Amino acid sequence: MDFVSLDTFLLLVLLILVGIVLFLSIVIALYVIRLSRDITGRQLAELERGRPVPVKTQVREEMPSETAPVVIPRPLEQVPEIAFDPSKDAPDIPTGMKNLCAMYGLSSLTVSSADGLVIASSGHPDAIADAAQYSYAFMTGAPVKESGVQVFPVDFGSTPLVGILRSTENVPGATLDVLQKDLVKLLERWI
Repeated sequence: MDFVSLDTFLLLVLLILVGIVLFLSIVIALYVIRLSRDITGRQLAELERGRPVPVKTQVREEMPSETAPVVIPRPLEQVPEIAFDPSKDAPDIPTGMKNLCAMYGLSSLTVSSADGLVIASSGHPDAIADAAQYSYAFMTGAPVKESGVQVFPVDFGSTPLVGILRSTENVPGATLDVLQKDLVKLLERWI
């Protein structure tokens, strides 16, 4: 009968312990992922049930305490077109992207290809992750659930590109149209 040496025995016990720890780690990771999806689903359901009207669009007049306050909607404002000159405002693509962020009050701006590769960025640390996640969402028509993030098409030649912006407020459609034109000017100059 062969006897197992002490070194071999300890190695076998160690391998069994490592296997148990690995198995428990996988089970815990799956549980955490499932829990995260459940929490996200609940939060989305709560948001869909009662979406509050943004305070920015309301003007309240002070009324005597006997009557309820009246909410008067603001008239639609014309968005002034901001002059962007790629030859002066963009000595290179990153500077041009940063200047566009400053002009439009954005936190970050990224242009990506349809398959999620970054074409141009204002330098936000999450630009690569944003490009991968949001270009896929845009191409498949999935809604963007993160607040402050908007995606839009960038018509640049025959190549479909996706614009991704981060802002504390939603950018109005008229401003977004002007931003798209400025992005195309920037890309035409440098690409």
